[in-house]
Formats: sequence, structure tokens, C-alpha cells
Amino acid sequence: MTTTEPNRWTDRRSDAVSARKETYEQLRRASTWRLLAATKAPAVLAILQATFPAGDRRLPRSELIARVGAHLPLLHDDYDERTDGDDGGASEELEPLEESSGGRTAAEYVDGWVREGYLTRRDDPQRTETTFEPSPATIDAIQFIASLEEHRPTTTQSRLQLVVQQFERLAQETETDRDVRLADLQRRRERIEAEIRDLAEGELMLPSPEASTDKLRDILQIATELSGDFLQYREDLRAVDLHLREQILSPEGSRGEILEQLLAGDDLLGQSSVGRTFTAFFRMLNDPVRTRTTQELVDRLLERDFSRSLGRDERERLANVFSDLYEPAQEVLDVKTELYRSLARFVRSQDFRQHRVLLETLQEAQGLALAQKDEVPTRTPFPLELDLSRVLLSSVSQHRLKDPTDPGAPAEAEVHDATALSVEVLADLVRTNDIDVVGLTADINEVRGRSGQASLGDVLRERPAGQGLASIIGLMFLATSHAREREGSTEIVTWRELDGNDYAAKVPAYYFLEDVPVE
Repeated sequence: MTTTEPNRWTDRRSDAVSARKETYEQLRRASTWRLLAATKAPAVLAILQATFPAGDRRLPRSELIARVGAHLPLLHDDYDERTDGDDGGASEELEPLEESSGGRTAAEYVDGWVREGYLTRRDDPQRTETTFEPSPATIDAIQFIASLEEHRPTTTQSRLQLVVQQFERLAQETETDRDVRLADLQRRRERIEAEIRDLAEGELMLPSPEASTDKLRDILQIATELSGDFLQYREDLRAVDLHLREQILSPEGSRGEILEQLLAGDDLLGQSSVGRTFTAFFRMLNDPVRTRTTQELVDRLLERDFSRSLGRDERERLANVFSDLYEPAQEVLDVKTELYRSLARFVRSQDFRQHRVLLETLQEAQGLALAQKDEVPTRTPFPLELDLSRVLLSSVSQHRLKDPTDPGAPAEAEVHDATALSVEVLADLVRTNDIDVVGLTADINEVRGRSGQASLGDVLRERPAGQGLASIIGLMFLATSHAREREGSTEIVTWRELDGNDYAAKVPAYYFLEDVPVE
């Protein structure tokens, strides 16, 4: 006799499979999957890997286009120049592009790779040109292809030993039973004493060179994967920053609590999961004693006979395993610090209130539009006139060409009358102009800490005004509250504005004799 009662186990398994399928459908839209499935994936991956070798993690646009242009024929070979706007990726709906007979240019490919998420654009204030770097998706795709190319099995004895050792260490560190922990320490002591006796009697047991080489390669692979995680760290920190800003602007939730924490100076970015993970990693990386000891161990391993079987590239990566981590880790820390300062300014300057009003207005307008969408036809004339923007056109011949040999008349210096600024005026300027008081405080304390005292000119000579005149105003504001004025004395301070012009001003002589408290 058969039963029509549904099989609950089968139903649950079917639901799990369906959920996994939905998850994979979402992952299929991710940049890593689309890059690997792209029609021109072999050419794109090969070019990106050659364009960004070890040490060149970020390139200006002109140099990036030149490097891609050197390999442009690889992208034009054997494939039609048809895509939905990317590099020739795995798009299900392909449309022909109007292009020249020579195919798309290197600049067009670069712009397409940015749109597809293969490259990340960075606007660095320290550079005059926009820079680009591989996205985390591209790093993951290159590492995956490299693992297929090497054909090295991951189920090695050394990797299993690493897993077992980590389990043992975690179990020992988290054991709460004192007797069990004491018994474990005694067993470890007995093993160590046995090894000491064997070594004293002349018995020296070494693993095979092959096993040692496998273990060294596994450790090197783990260290290599660490360097590829820094890009993801930066993206995750930016995501946390965006989430915090959304919570601040949200009319519901824990908005008040977040504002109180930020106003109190709490580092919510550092307290997040990704922030805590990176902080622990960065602190360990910058531990001078541990780093020096570990580097000495690496140098000793490179002198072993079995390490000679490593390739030249592997030996170089092993020798620089820690130094290669410092620069990208510092970049992540700089991003975290800048995001924290920007978020603090966003709250303390009360800018979030204006953003909140704008957001509420937009939501109200959207609600009105949605309420009318079924009643007002899309082609109904709207009684609103908009003035078109206009541009003044002129002939090229009307422009006067600059003669490089003509120095021209020197510009006359512009002199302004001196005016007195009160503490209240300075405080109002700091509040309304988003001046980086936190950064200026750190600059003052660093310069003063080296010489015992520092004037405004001393600070500006070692730490140029990053915000131009705004930095001068911020320093004056801090000086009026935390520095000692020398009566009747003045000094000349100079700075460079964002337009590249140099300026100078005569200000009262203030001297910082103690550290400025961080507010």
C-alpha cells in the first residue's frame, strides 16, 4: 500500500536546494562570476594580471590605458566586438556596437571594466590624475585561475596539521576546567622533556624535505591570500560607514544612540566586526618584537636545504612576506581614519540635519508621485517651464596663444587690511566651514612633542595647511584656547591654497607649550 502523505525530509531538502539556487542566481550577478564567465575572460584576466604586477597595485589613468593598449590585439582576436557595454563579458542580451574598423580603444575597455566592477576608480587628493586598481572581484578571479594553473592539491598533510594544531590551540585556550588544563600542560611538558632527552642522546628526527617544502608553500599561500584581503577590507569599511550614515538619517531605529556615541567620540567604525578584525591584525603586524622574531625565523628557513627547491619568485615572496603587508595595511588604516573623521564632521557640523530634511522632502515627493501614478497618464502635459542651459560659443581664433618665452608683467601683490577676529568669530568659522580640527590637533601635538614648544609657523612648516586658509583659521582657533600669546609679537605664516597660489599673513605670536586635548 502506498501513502500520499508528503515526505517532510524530501520537502525540506527541496526547499534548501531552491534557496541555494536563489543564492547562486544572486552571486551570478557579482563581478567575480561575470568576469570568469565572460567571453573574453582569458584575455581580460591575462591583461589585468600583467597590468598590475606585484608592487603596482594602483595606476594613474594614462599609464593604465598605455599598458592595456600594449595588449589590445588580444582583445580583438577571434571575437566579435559585441557586448552590452562591458569588455565582452557574459551578457545574455548582446547588442552590436557602432565602432571603428580597428575595434574598441584601450580607454573604452578601461571605462567598461570600471562599470562592470573589474576595476575600482580612486580619486586621490595627493595625485592630479585619477587612479585605478583591481577590484576585490578581480583579485578573487585571478587567485582562482592561478590555483587551477598550479594544480597543487589542497588536501596535503601540512594543511591538515595546521587545521589540527589550530583546533588544539583553541581548545586549550578556551578550556575552563582547571584540572583538564593542568593535565594538558603536563602532557605537553612530558613531550618536550622527551624531545630534549632524545636530542641530548644524539637523536635528531627531521621531516622529509618534501614534507617541509609542502608546509612552507602552504604557509606562503596563506600569507599571499592575506594581501588580497586588503581591498575587501576597504570596501567593507566604506559599507559600514554608509550604513551608519543611513541609520543617522533614518527616522526610525537607533538613530539617537548612534548620534550620542559619535558625539562622545566613539569609533563606531573600529567597533564594527570588520573594524575589530582589521585592528587586531594591524596591531599584531606592527608589534616590533613579534615581527622581528618571525622575520628571523623566515630568514633561518630560507637557509635550510629544503627551501632551495622553491622557485625564485616563491623565495622572494617569502623573504618579503611581512614588508609586503605594511603598505596595503597602512592604506586601509588611512581609509578607516579618514572615514572616521568624515563621519565625525558630518555629525558635529550638524550637516546630517540638512540631509535629513532633504531626505524627508524626497520621500514625500516620491510618495505623492506613487499615489498619482495610476491616475495621471504618462503623456499628460505638465504645466511647468524649464529654462534650457546655454553656453557661450566662440571661435578658436579668438583665443590668444601663450608665448612661453614671454614672462609677462609680474602680478602685483594683493594686500588686505588687518582685522581683529574674536574667539566667537573663529568658533563660528570652524563650525560652518568643516575645518579638520581633529587633524590639526594631532599635527600640533606631534610637532610640539619633538621640540617642547611650537608656534603656528613651526606647525605649518612641518605640517603644511591641507585645507588652505581654513587650516590657518583652525590653528588660530586652537591657539586662542590652548596656546600662550606673546604680547606685542607677531609672526608671518605662509600657506598654499588649493588653486596652487601661495599666500602669507601676519598673525599674533602664539606658542603651544602643552599638548592640545583631543575633543
